[in-house]
Amino acid sequence: MKKKRFSLDGRLLENFNWPLMLSMVLLIIVGLVNLYSVSLGTPATRGEGPMSEFVKQLAFFGAGSLLSVLILFFDYSYLRKLSLFLFVFGAGLLVLTHFIGYTAGGATRWLFLGPVRFQPSEFVKPMLVVVLAAYFSGKEISTKGLTVLNILPPLFFIGVPFGLILMQPDLGTSGLLLFTIFPLFLFARFTKPLIVTVASVVLAASLWLAFFGGFQYLQEKEIIRPYQIQRVFTHKNPEEDHNGKGWQIIQSKSAIGSGKILGRGFHGGTQQKYGFLPAPKTDFAFSALAEEWGFLGALVVLSLFYCLFCSAFSIIRRSKDLFGKLLTLGLTSLIFFQMFINILMVTGLFPVVGIPLPFVSYGGTSLLVTMISVSLIANVGMRRYLFQDDPVIENPEVWRKRRSLRITESVPLTRRLKPYDPDDPDIFPEYRLPHVRPWLKHMRKSLVSAPAITDARDFAWTKPLRPEGSVRPEDFGG
Repeated sequence: MKKKRFSLDGRLLENFNWPLMLSMVLLIIVGLVNLYSVSLGTPATRGEGPMSEFVKQLAFFGAGSLLSVLILFFDYSYLRKLSLFLFVFGAGLLVLTHFIGYTAGGATRWLFLGPVRFQPSEFVKPMLVVVLAAYFSGKEISTKGLTVLNILPPLFFIGVPFGLILMQPDLGTSGLLLFTIFPLFLFARFTKPLIVTVASVVLAASLWLAFFGGFQYLQEKEIIRPYQIQRVFTHKNPEEDHNGKGWQIIQSKSAIGSGKILGRGFHGGTQQKYGFLPAPKTDFAFSALAEEWGFLGALVVLSLFYCLFCSAFSIIRRSKDLFGKLLTLGLTSLIFFQMFINILMVTGLFPVVGIPLPFVSYGGTSLLVTMISVSLIANVGMRRYLFQDDPVIENPEVWRKRRSLRITESVPLTRRLKPYDPDDPDIFPEYRLPHVRPWLKHMRKSLVSAPAITDARDFAWTKPLRPEGSVRPEDFGG
């Protein structure tokens, strides 16, 4: 049976991960409430009202919700065929940004699509995950592992966007790309020659940077900017330059500490209201939230992230194919490292690198991309099982050979057969296929109904009493 790229099959809802989506929606609501509170004390700029940013974020949330619903009905396996196209498209957007991009704060990171300004580097992050997941799930990599030769394509896929984003300049996003794809490399098997090669390259690069002027060379070529270096030194002791580079970290920690247990209440934060807290809508949104809602409010936000990541990891564990596992792993690590780096940054445990807090910080492109990422994760979980309308006709070999589940390795996830009960509408005749996840109320009438199955692989083919009139294996040449 030919697979459909878009499917509205109601059986897909059986494995819909409600905790995952609910956690995302609650985090977005928290972010909208926080943005609304901060915007109340923000004067109008560029002729726009003080609530214009809140309205824009709300509009992006609506657009992201519509895209998320559409993505849920798209078969994620087709992303493997689109991976190279996505890579070329993303790299093209980054190149276009370099020439006609919008510049703000000394960085050229945005493009205009009509009246909407968006950041292409945000879309490149999930695109890179799709490309690497498609490559690592190939037969050669999954069976032989990574060698010195076949590691060159993924390095190319990483190096192109990394270099283009670093030229904007955006050290935070380019560094986040490396954090995101790191778990994908750990998932692959490294051959011994590759391990020796990587260790030699890392050692040589370290010696070049430390003793042979490599660090100075990077500064002269402006690959690393002076302000980026200053952020690292300021992070060690921000009090040395409390009126300069250390101002952001000091005020952020003051805002978090002033919230105490219960916080100052809605729109009660003095640090952000009177302009002491820098970027309370974007990079330091968590600091503004902790000041108004205190330790308990911050704990609620972290608990929602914990629920979201636990739900995502359960989908990774239960995914039926390698591409789905890698895709979900990469998207989960993308959201996790953004959250992890931002929390460390605002609490003074990591240098300020301009990484927003997912779902909470203001930024339409960031919100749209993270919502799409979560929808793709849910998409993989929804397609945990295969659905077939005529399982007997579509799988005649199972009937002819009468293979036991104990020796069938090609069966994805199986479910244990229940005892036959004619009064139970979810129990079917005894000649059932183990690799189909049935929903009787959603299935049309066919020659034989599908089985009710539960997770198990140690199940042997059984033969309860066969109801009169049910189809036998002999009818299909068995």
